[in-house]
Amino acid sequence: MKRGIVSIGQFFDWQRLFFFVTALLFTVFPTVLFGNLLWRVGIEEGLWPVSLLFAILTWNISWGATHSLVGFFKRRRPLRRPVDVSLEQEHPGSVAVVLPVYNEDPRRVFAGLKAMYESLQKQEGAEVFDFYILSDSTKPERWLEEEQSWATLCRDLKAFGRINYRRRSVNTDKKAGNLLEFCESWGMRYRYMVTLDADSVMSGETLMTLYRRMEADTRIGILQTAPKIVYSESFWGRLQQFSNHFYGPVFIAGLNFWQGGQGNYWGHNAIIRMAPFMEHCALPDLPGREPFGGKILSHDFVEAALMQRAGFEVRLAEDLEQSYEECPQDMVEHAKRDRRWCQGNMQHFWLLFSRGLTFASRLHLANGIMGYASSLLWALFLVLSGILMYNRVRSNLSLLPTSGVGDWFQIPLSDHGLLVAGVTFSLLFLPKLLALIDAFLSEGRTRVFGGGIRCTLSVLLEIVSSALVAPIMMLYHGQFVVFTALGKGVGWSTQNRLAGDGLSLYDAFVSHRGHAIVGVAFTLLARQVSESFLYWTLPVSGAMVLAPFVSWILSKPSIGGWLKRIGILVTPVEHKVEEELVAVRENESEWKRKNWIFEDTDSVAGLMNAVVDPYLNAIRVTLAGESKSSLDAGSAERMGKALLYRGVNGLSSSECKLVLGDAELMSSLHRQVWTLDPEDLHPSWGPLFRRYSWVQLQRVG
Repeated sequence: MKRGIVSIGQFFDWQRLFFFVTALLFTVFPTVLFGNLLWRVGIEEGLWPVSLLFAILTWNISWGATHSLVGFFKRRRPLRRPVDVSLEQEHPGSVAVVLPVYNEDPRRVFAGLKAMYESLQKQEGAEVFDFYILSDSTKPERWLEEEQSWATLCRDLKAFGRINYRRRSVNTDKKAGNLLEFCESWGMRYRYMVTLDADSVMSGETLMTLYRRMEADTRIGILQTAPKIVYSESFWGRLQQFSNHFYGPVFIAGLNFWQGGQGNYWGHNAIIRMAPFMEHCALPDLPGREPFGGKILSHDFVEAALMQRAGFEVRLAEDLEQSYEECPQDMVEHAKRDRRWCQGNMQHFWLLFSRGLTFASRLHLANGIMGYASSLLWALFLVLSGILMYNRVRSNLSLLPTSGVGDWFQIPLSDHGLLVAGVTFSLLFLPKLLALIDAFLSEGRTRVFGGGIRCTLSVLLEIVSSALVAPIMMLYHGQFVVFTALGKGVGWSTQNRLAGDGLSLYDAFVSHRGHAIVGVAFTLLARQVSESFLYWTLPVSGAMVLAPFVSWILSKPSIGGWLKRIGILVTPVEHKVEEELVAVRENESEWKRKNWIFEDTDSVAGLMNAVVDPYLNAIRVTLAGESKSSLDAGSAERMGKALLYRGVNGLSSSECKLVLGDAELMSSLHRQVWTLDPEDLHPSWGPLFRRYSWVQLQRVG
């Protein structure tokens, strides 16, 4: 058998067999209870389809519950940490730390990069690491900021040659294409590649540990960390941050229990063995056109599957704590990100049946699909249940007796319904309960979450909030799945991770008016079915009706700040702030002081600043000189005169980019703007000369 191809029989050792049998039992028991309940109330037509939907949805819940149950007991045993090797060897491998960006705020990007670089320099052997900013930014004001920030950072850290910057003029295949171009151009220079997101932060110790573990075990192709969410300000962000820190370790322990070396890759905060990645992980084009076919949007799951098919392991380093990321600060931004992820995961359906993939890889792909498809199935289950109940109530048939064939539980019908609900909700809330028990059993864990009472209150608040949010996200995800199936693709946009003042009530209503309408309609229809059906479904339909208010409240940083002050939804990184996280915030303030020329500017001012300021102009000319200009002499002269004498309003957006990309023209414009009579220039240049004088004073100061 080819190395890397693992059959189902090979996959199920005793450990995995125990895990999957447990998940299956958790699914079968409530499904049998539910099917028997339908039979007792006299529903025969449609019993099997509804029971099948119930089983699929229950499996989804049971899957998570089993992870937490197994993880809970696994955490009662000391974690065996991998043995790291010394760097004293003849041919140490080199590491490229790559940071893809796309119209991101340079202040945050370079603040995080500087914190990581300085943290890494404190580690022995840091010289094997090089950093690369891989820009796909399309807005001129953004890449001008990136260029100056890169040059300033390299100058301050004396890191020219260690920190590198490259911007693509054509964004082929988005992030996956960005990384592919890097691998083709520079990949052969490095043994490993650490992939980051624009909001990623990793300590130097974590980076070095990842490197040492890869050096120690040549079987590992990808080593993934479990990033912790940080810097959340809004109510929504703090809920996500608390859940990540509090529930995550128990779930991750259960995940590692069964996946072992057949884990998954999440696209960032991981280290990759470069040679097999370049040889085996090229992404195929899917059948058909986008969004369901074409270029693969979610590349990470697929790359993990291809790495395993090649015979390498993909592991999760659950013990490495100092790996961080940020999250959206309101439900609307969260949904925008989910829209992209949904399309990418739906594409993975084509790969479920690819030859040579391991059984674990197929499971990871299937779970990614179900993460979104289950919402559509849940909505279908509610609708179909309502139809069956309506037909049953309108039939005026009597109920079956409380004992007899098929009624082997010997309980009243009303108690039977409560039993089904109780078992289902027990599975749903079991992970949260186990995480809470784990916190009380782990020395000092409740303390870093605010203490036992506050920790418990945080869990209760998160449960209530999740119950309100789940029906809204069901509608979002169901809509995304349908849109993808109908061929409606998603654009490539920058993720907004700043809370600001939160959503306005008007924006919340605009974003969720459809959800509220669906909730009102579902409530009225449920009332037509029966009063009891209305009561059972009211938590779902009621949350939909309240969606605008829920989203508005959750977006507020004022509420998040108040909860933080009273010790609710706090996390360990706030109890004891890590050095790297403090450094990021300090670096952001320093960036603002050094680069305030870019504050409150647009692409117009960005181009004109690059012409006026000698420092910015030199950087732009140097980087533009690496690519051939697409302007002929006549066009360059025409655009130059238009810029000087009519201002940027004399140029289109595409012409502004062409001017910035022409090194000779940018040099010529800089000479002319400082030698021509100011009275001859367009009036818009005057404020920039005065602004430049203040910038010079700031630099000297």
